[in-house]
Amino acid sequence: MPPVDPTPASPPTYWRSLEERADSPEFREMVEREFPGEVWESLPPATRRGFLKVMGASLALAGLAGCRWPKEEIVSFSRPAGYTPGVPLRYATSIDRSGVGRGLLVVSYDGRPIKVEGNPKHPGSLGAADAIDQASILDLYDPDRSRYPISREAGTRRAQSWEDFERFVSGRLATARTRRGAGLAILTEATSSPSVADLRRRLAESAPEARWFEYEPLTQDNERIGASIAFGKPMRPLYHLKEAAIIVCLDADPLGADPSAIPHARDFAEGRRSADQGSMSRLHVIESGFSITGSMADNRHAILSREIPAVAAQIALGILGAEASSLALAAGPEPRRFVAAIVEELLAHRGRSLILAGPGQPPEVHALVHRLNEALGNFGHTVELALAPDPERPTHRDAILSLAAAIDAGAIETLVILGGNPAYDAPADLDFAGLLPKVPVSIHLSLHENETSKLTTWHLPRAHDLEAWGDTRASDGTIGVAQPLIEPLYGGRSPIEILSILVDSRPLDGHAIVRRTHGIDGDDSEAAWRRILHEGVMSGTAFPLEMAAMRPAEILARFASLGPPAGDPGGLELVFRRDAKVHDGRFANNGWLQEMPDPLTKITWDNAAILAPSTARELGLQADDRVRLSYNGREVDAAVYVLPGHAAGSVTLNLGYGRTAAGRVGNDAGFDFYRLRGSEALHFASGLSIRKIGGKHAFACTQNHHTIDAIGLRGMERRLGELFREADLAEYKAHPEFAKHRIHDPGSHQLYPPHDYSEGPQWGMAIDLNSCTGCGACVVACVAENNVPVVGRDQIRRGREMHWLRIDRYFRGGEEAPQIAHQPVACVQCENAPCEQVCPVSATVHTREGLNAMAYNRCVGTRYCSNNCPYKVRRFNWFNFHKETSETEKMGMNPEVTVRGRGVMEKCTYCVQRIEAVKIVSKNEGRRIRDGEITPACAQTCPTQAIVFGDLSDPESRVSKLHGHARAYGLLEEINTRPRTQYLAKVRNPIPGAGSPIPADGLEEHHG
Repeated sequence: MPPVDPTPASPPTYWRSLEERADSPEFREMVEREFPGEVWESLPPATRRGFLKVMGASLALAGLAGCRWPKEEIVSFSRPAGYTPGVPLRYATSIDRSGVGRGLLVVSYDGRPIKVEGNPKHPGSLGAADAIDQASILDLYDPDRSRYPISREAGTRRAQSWEDFERFVSGRLATARTRRGAGLAILTEATSSPSVADLRRRLAESAPEARWFEYEPLTQDNERIGASIAFGKPMRPLYHLKEAAIIVCLDADPLGADPSAIPHARDFAEGRRSADQGSMSRLHVIESGFSITGSMADNRHAILSREIPAVAAQIALGILGAEASSLALAAGPEPRRFVAAIVEELLAHRGRSLILAGPGQPPEVHALVHRLNEALGNFGHTVELALAPDPERPTHRDAILSLAAAIDAGAIETLVILGGNPAYDAPADLDFAGLLPKVPVSIHLSLHENETSKLTTWHLPRAHDLEAWGDTRASDGTIGVAQPLIEPLYGGRSPIEILSILVDSRPLDGHAIVRRTHGIDGDDSEAAWRRILHEGVMSGTAFPLEMAAMRPAEILARFASLGPPAGDPGGLELVFRRDAKVHDGRFANNGWLQEMPDPLTKITWDNAAILAPSTARELGLQADDRVRLSYNGREVDAAVYVLPGHAAGSVTLNLGYGRTAAGRVGNDAGFDFYRLRGSEALHFASGLSIRKIGGKHAFACTQNHHTIDAIGLRGMERRLGELFREADLAEYKAHPEFAKHRIHDPGSHQLYPPHDYSEGPQWGMAIDLNSCTGCGACVVACVAENNVPVVGRDQIRRGREMHWLRIDRYFRGGEEAPQIAHQPVACVQCENAPCEQVCPVSATVHTREGLNAMAYNRCVGTRYCSNNCPYKVRRFNWFNFHKETSETEKMGMNPEVTVRGRGVMEKCTYCVQRIEAVKIVSKNEGRRIRDGEITPACAQTCPTQAIVFGDLSDPESRVSKLHGHARAYGLLEEINTRPRTQYLAKVRNPIPGAGSPIPADGLEEHHG
């Protein structure tokens, strides 16, 4: 690709990529061809004879599909008493991720879990679920999961039974017990499970010499240590973003990467909705690379991660005054210009402000943030403290270093690894993969036979979270119970069951272990137990709140002694981040997550070395260039992605890729940046060098796919109005209807007669752009609900992704400091639908309830409807993507939704299967459908409740009121499609005088 001119003569107001902003010839060609990549080159040239052949075959196949079906033998389902076959049941359960519990409701059909939702009674989910939660169904039915225990002796891999393992381990345990556990070590992931804590206590009693280690590559250790510095005991801060008028994030991503992102996002959205009452929160974000929280910022400042402590010190000097004089050296000689404005706002909003630090920042920064929140009077308002009775333990970094040293010294004879993958994700300088063979007996429990399993003497299949009993704790301490939704498909066992083998004289199953932990024994407590299982949470189990005494002298002394970050300060900065799709790498074999576009880069099936445009130019690099990254004697080859708004001089590396033993989906995808990550710098460091090695890497990136203006609207946007509309708060107050366009009134003249809407409800949707964070949970929820296939990297490169819902990501402003806007786009259910007018076989039709419906059995694949759709939301099945689906994967499909084959067009249906299910119930009960009774999958999972669905014929419904809102507008409403989905324009709240998002020359057009 030729260099992109960064300064076009007249850049568009909103742009998706640097290529679009420069209006490069490649971008123009892609838009005109509609399907990016080598789509048309892969097809034969079109001729009249060829067209008739294809059409004849298509019509014949359509006729065959309509009258023939395969013959199958049906086996009756042995249903439990009182169960009606085909009726979905919902069960409450809980999962643990990175040591924080989250409550779920799982939909099960005839004993098969098929869909995950959030548990509204659990404080960690509040009824919502993120993309990884939604994709857990695919992990459950993953055909690459381990199926039986495996032993390796003398280089021989041998399948075993659980009885074989228990016989083997009983001898090892007998020897260990005689030595009080000496030589025995347990390595676990981060866990909040009370049952694990109880089993650990029991192990310490029976084998006091046994050693326990906890390691996970991405943790909240710095926050925990920072609280100990500030308060002298293990306090856990609980943040209330909806109570904060001013929020300052120092390298923090509370709306995205945080374990409590769902409740944080819900709180934040509540604070933004108050814009309709004339006030709203203001979000300041200081970070190196764009995060989800940064994309929502009113004022964002891109600086190096290593400079965040200096900014924290500058804020402290402004708030604490003489008390913080010892921080003058750490603050540097010249404070940044934006710091004074932030300090002024914080002081003006005492008790209604909030400062947060990210997990990558040193513990001293977290401790200082606690002092600042206290000085601002935020405790008891925007911050509460819970006394978390965490056991005294080393940090995850210190734990893995200590374990590695013990192995190297020959002190570990039996190592039991419960989950995790340290051979892949442990610090590179430890060479944990090289140490494992030194342990005489090593046992690894995991879902897959991964990089660590291949090096241990025993590998054990792990039960999936939806197959096992367990318990968790939310951030506030609330206990949730996990119950199995299905018998373990491959006979796996849970970590607590393996621990019971090590601890109990007679091993217990998971059910008995959990009940023992919580003292639920005997028939008299059965009713309480059933109530807990029904609710999914144990009421009254949250950590007690208390106001701990601050230790300001200790905080300031520790911060003043904070040294520089690791590495050579003269080189580039490298920053390690959690990947939004595969987390730390554990979900690499999940196709739903791999195919979900990254919220910021829109890359699928990959990761990249992310640079700022200015840094790329300085290094002579362009997007997709292959490079060699070198840091502290370690090297990794990767490819470059240029992201506007990234801090100059910094390189962001998302972890979790480059797996070699993940499974057929995750193997060899992306680049393994763990090979650069040493124990001296787990989060960021200086001294990175980049060298171009030649060649290009073709990312499967969706950022320019399905561009709305591909049908000839390009250049009309300035006349017709922006696809994404926003204003600042002052402008919104002055012109409440800024989002309305009055340049064209279609009137009542229509080419076709109007639809008859005299009967039944009229369905519609409203999407609040002020709340949407672009997290992607709705995209994966739609995939899970509607049996949307995974198409793979090659098809994504060709522009053939099948997602019914996409999230358009727009930039606004200059390439070095742009703002980001997120806009979910699915079929908007046009009342004057262009697709319906051109379909030759009436496969796309209009219902009396206002839906644009698809009759798959009629579709012959002309794709005329897609060509005529201005929103580019229809997807064509180029191949039978379900052909290779395994039998276990078929178990996870939604039986209420047709599984589409090759050659048909498909798109969003507003989850019509959910509509019909509620219609049947309401009809049988002789009542009207209640507002909110029907919730599509995207709306149900949304953490911020940005999507609202309902009946437009009911003037009291939420969706009707939102359609009448001052900020409501229709996408491309000027071409008279009359969309049923309306958007509520975004309102930002920048510091007064910082500039309005609406260009001055567009005010007259916006306000009529």
